[in-house]
Order: sequence, then structure tokens, then C-alpha cells
Amino acid sequence: MKIHQAVSDALVGEGAELVFGLMGDANQDLIGDLGERHGVQIVHGRHEQGVVAMADGYARFSGGMGLATVTQGPGLTNAGTSLVAAARHGSSVLLLAGDSPVGDLHNPQHFAHTAFADLTAGRSSRLESPRALDDILTRAFVDVRAGHRPHVLNLPSDVQGMETDGAWSYTARYAGSRAMRADAASVGAAADMLASARCPAILAGRGAVISGASEELVQLARLLQAPLTTTLLANGLFAGHPLDTGVCGGLGDGRALRVLERCDLVLAVGAGLNQWTTQFGSALAGSRLVQIDPDPGAFGAYHRADLALHGDATATLRDLVRLLAPRLTAARELPPDVAALIGSREPLDSSPYLDTDESSDPRHAVAEINRHLPAERALVIGGGHAAQTACQALPASSALEWTCTSVDFGAIGQGLPVAIGACFARPGRRVFHVTGDGDFMMGLAELDTAVRYRLPLTVIVLNDHGFGQERHSLLHKGLPPGYAEHPSPDFAELARALGASGYTIRGPGQLPRLGQAIGHEEGVVVIDLGINPDYLNPTSREIAEHLG
Repeated sequence: MKIHQAVSDALVGEGAELVFGLMGDANQDLIGDLGERHGVQIVHGRHEQGVVAMADGYARFSGGMGLATVTQGPGLTNAGTSLVAAARHGSSVLLLAGDSPVGDLHNPQHFAHTAFADLTAGRSSRLESPRALDDILTRAFVDVRAGHRPHVLNLPSDVQGMETDGAWSYTARYAGSRAMRADAASVGAAADMLASARCPAILAGRGAVISGASEELVQLARLLQAPLTTTLLANGLFAGHPLDTGVCGGLGDGRALRVLERCDLVLAVGAGLNQWTTQFGSALAGSRLVQIDPDPGAFGAYHRADLALHGDATATLRDLVRLLAPRLTAARELPPDVAALIGSREPLDSSPYLDTDESSDPRHAVAEINRHLPAERALVIGGGHAAQTACQALPASSALEWTCTSVDFGAIGQGLPVAIGACFARPGRRVFHVTGDGDFMMGLAELDTAVRYRLPLTVIVLNDHGFGQERHSLLHKGLPPGYAEHPSPDFAELARALGASGYTIRGPGQLPRLGQAIGHEEGVVVIDLGINPDYLNPTSREIAEHLG
């Protein structure tokens, strides 16, 4: 058996049914073997950045492992931004990168794969001998599954053509890990603090989603009558719950920040607590902080915890509930002002809409989008200034049915391929992708991929003809905004030329047409929705002030 065949056997042994790929000389044998011998579906993208982002989107929306393959040298370097974004998000992505032959330093595509992969994905390995096959494969799969992070497996083309040592077969070694509990003394101290708090709140992050802790968090919230909020990466975790206040920080609808101002203790579970979540610390000012996290590096990274519980979210929360349930037998009530805020829908920015004859205020446009979207929706928000409004005003229906691609690495161009990956993770389910024109244009090649595979994908482009965030940053610095203004082509015509359906909507008078466009349920749909570039989102102002 050849090494490339052994690798494909291992992938199938780990459950591979789908691989996103872009073929080159150094990965064509692997792709051919996966497709021909194993019947694995190969989704052929147009650019390596898109291919890896598709695997990232698949991982985000399936909760499993996303697989991608690229060729050597430029095939890997083209994937760099997507690898960093996947690493920052904590996506389980395995990239199989063909590599130049061992020792072939004069190969025109020779490149320091391992160094590059370590810098971008954070973890990598290189198979240089058949003897190392078992150990290298095990390391890669354990890294991805247990670490919830990407791993680049570099496969030199000459090694791929070598024979395995003897009769070889693959056995999956990773069977899951035992959840780590926080120590009993710390859990007891946390229970005391929560029981004595006047109005505790619960802030859950992506770590709580990965741990599967939603049921335990809701149990605890019911016991304590504690308002629930999430970081942006856990958006939708408490969707529909009466204690849910949405996302905390500038990309939420504002309720969580107003509620936390009135709370005296915050229990943070698997949450990073960065400056954007805590509104530069103001959300935690005046509150004691109890923090649960399996990563010891999370404690003190942004804020000092009054009590740190090092352990898995689900296991530690179960211990907390077990201690608190006998103590909290009397019904607790929310303070009236907090209860009123949870139920309020006061807009984050209540200034008048800046509509014109040819463009809509982003707030107006997004409100109309939300009115027509189904309540249960798979939603991918892309990059750009207008995407901030989309984050604030388009609620998630589930933490596994929502993502925003620009918050991980601040990169644009990721949205469309991540949405394509989401389509494959949710077969038969329509995915809605709301993004800006700059983000859409940067990933445009993959619109062809979506059309070729006849995906149920609706792309709504909030089109301000330029880079909105940079436009406002230039104005903030007293510089001409024209450097960030770039007229867009007719996206609806472009979509039709590629085989998709296209709609053009200009001005508030045409917003009612969104119902027909969003309701279009056949194939790929692109909606070119003109928005007013003059509107400045309050969060955009903060970004300009703190990053400029």
C-alpha cells in the first residue's frame, strides 16, 4: 500500500465523507484515491483561501472536523489567512498539504511548510518516513479533535509514493477525553458567592459551546434567576430563553451591557472577556468575577477573577448546581429594573434613519432583512462596517447556526467560503450570508463553487461601494474618504452571469422586494442591497478610536 493510500484510509477511518480541495501536483494522488477508492466527495474550490475557509465553515456548523487539501508551496501560502482565522476561532480543521520531495531544495515550489504552518495554524507535522506514519497521523487527529484547533499535515510527494511498512491498517486511537472538574474547595467557594449575590449574571463563551454546557447553564440560571448573556462567539446559545439578554459588548443589541451594570456578580464560563466583550472593562466594573475555564491561560488574560475555577464547563457547572439546589429552595426574583431591561428592545442607536432615494440606512435595511428571514436560520455574517449592524440586529437561532467571520482575525474575504462550508454541514438547509461588498468581492471566485454545487445559499450584500470601516477611520483622522470608496459592479448581473439568481434593491422604497428575494428558494441567490455609507455605527466609532 502506498503512503497516500494509507492516509486516505486513515481519513475514512476517522469518518471522512467530504473533503474541500484544490488540486496540484503534490496532492492529486491523495485526492484521486479518496474519490475513486473510497467514494469521498471532493468539493473543488477556486482558491486555497476559500478551500480552507470552507473546511472552517463546515467545522463551525457541524461541530465536527473540517477537512481540506492543497498542494505544495503557493498552495499552502494562499491558505494562510484562513488558517489563522480558523486557529483564532478554535475550529477543528485538518489541512492535508502536499509538500515538495524531501531534500529537493531546488524545487521551484519548495517552501518552509512547517515554519509557515506553525505560524498560521499553530500546529503542524511533516511525514518524512513511512516508519513515522502511525505517530504522525495520531498526532494530527488528536490535535484537531481534542484541541479544537487546526493542524497542517505536510505530505512530501516522494514519501506519498513510498510503500507502507508491512501489512498496514488504520485504527483510530482517540476515544475522547475525561472532563476535568474544578477542585471541590473552589466550587464550594463559588457556590457561596453565587448564593449570596443580590443579582448574579451568567456570561457564556465559546468554551461553554464546545463543552456542551447549555443545559447546565440554563439550570443554574433558573436556580439563581440570573440573566444570561454570551460573547459574540457563543451567540444564540440561549436563544428564546426568557432570561436571555443577547450578546455582551458593542456587537450585541445593548441589553446585556445595560443589565450587567445592575448586577453585583458575573459568572463567566468559557468566555475570553476581551475588550470588545466587556466594553473595555465597563461591563464588569463594580461586579465580582467568578470564572470557569479549562485553559489556565484564560485567567487574568484580560481581567482579574475574584475566583478562578480551572475545569471543564459542563462538569464544573454540574457540581455547582448540585451544591446550590438544596440551598436555593425559595423562589428568587429578578430586581424589577433588571427584569424590565431583559424584556426591552430599545435600539442601540435610536437616531433617525439616514435613508436616501438610492440607498437605505444599514439599520433600516437589516431590520427589513430580519423581518423576512425565517425564525430558524443558518446565518453567516461576513466582514465590513455594515456587518457590525448585522451582528447587532440579526439574532441567532442557535450557537451552531450562526457565525461572524470577521471577528476572529479581522479579515475580510472569509464570509462566502465559510457560508459554503456551512451549506455542506447543513445539507438541504438554506444558509443566509449577510456581508459587505468588500468582503464579497474578495471571496468572489467561490460564488462559482456555490453555483457548481447548486447550494441552497442566499447572499445579501450590504453594498456601500467601498470599505466602510476604513472610510470612517479616514474621516476620524481628517483624511479624504475617497481612498476607501470603490464603485461596485452590478452584483445581480454578475450573479446571473455565473448561473445564480440576482436581485437589485436600491433605496427604502424597494425594501419590500426583500420578501420575494429572501423567499427565493432555488439554488444560489445574490441580493445587491444598496446602503448609505454615511451612517456611522457606534461600534465602528469605538474601533476607529481604539485602533486608529
